[in-house]
Amino acid sequence: MLVDLLRTRRLPLADAMTRYGISERQLLRDLQELRTLGESLGFRIGKRNAYGEVELAEFAARPSAVVRGDRALRSLVRELFNAFGAPLAPFAQELGSDGAGDGFVRVVAPQLAEGAEVAQTLRTLTDAYESGAAVRFRYKGREREVEPAVTMVRSGRYYLVGRERAAQAKWRIYSMDEIRGPIHRCGTFAPQPPPAEYLSTDAIGWIKKGTVQAVEVTVSERLAHAAVSRVWQRAQETRSHADGTATLVFRVGDVDEVVRWALGFGPDAWVSAPPAAVARARELVAEVAARYETT
Repeated sequence: MLVDLLRTRRLPLADAMTRYGISERQLLRDLQELRTLGESLGFRIGKRNAYGEVELAEFAARPSAVVRGDRALRSLVRELFNAFGAPLAPFAQELGSDGAGDGFVRVVAPQLAEGAEVAQTLRTLTDAYESGAAVRFRYKGREREVEPAVTMVRSGRYYLVGRERAAQAKWRIYSMDEIRGPIHRCGTFAPQPPPAEYLSTDAIGWIKKGTVQAVEVTVSERLAHAAVSRVWQRAQETRSHADGTATLVFRVGDVDEVVRWALGFGPDAWVSAPPAAVARARELVAEVAARYETT
């Protein structure tokens, strides 16, 4: 929002709400935060005028740090889009080419192959979302009518967050590789933002399944420093032990999600509590071991 004001000196509030996908209340709150920032950065944003616009009323000192920060941020966002593969490349191109590909931070992620079924699903859902159209598809053996809201990319896997028209318009998460086409449009809808928990940036605990419970994972001395230095979940708890190991506590609705995460570190991480979660981890490890016994 600030960069747009720096660029054009005025901001129509109605257009801004649509462009940024936020409510008027959130927009006004953000503007107030920008006004506070302006006191130290050398600019002032005026009140809403009769045309429903706000203007960059004063520009005592060009906030070059903000502009430089915008370039760095755009470079990073482009890098993120490019890292996810060809289907998201157009989004990177929309951010311009200044500094593209020369950022200090580079992102490596599993890429979505151009022409893959998931890539086509993503493209179809994107077109429907931009047209304000609800969609119909089969998911896990049942036909669904969904109002698409947002796509989340997590660990290289693409998910649709949408509101299912059946089941009292309940919000759900759909893995795109389990969506079966053809995808048909089935009317229009008024877009609504998903509940905050469906937009969580937590790496663990995003899956909505079962009763939320605390699951503990203990990590070896070799892994402890790396594991506790990262925020895997905003509500996580960490405990360091005298022997150099550490325990991380996550609150999740799907124990398997934590088990899969721990297995990714091999013998350096293991589910240590509660007993039911330990037993489930043991079952999954046995299934993995059985795969190797038969090959």
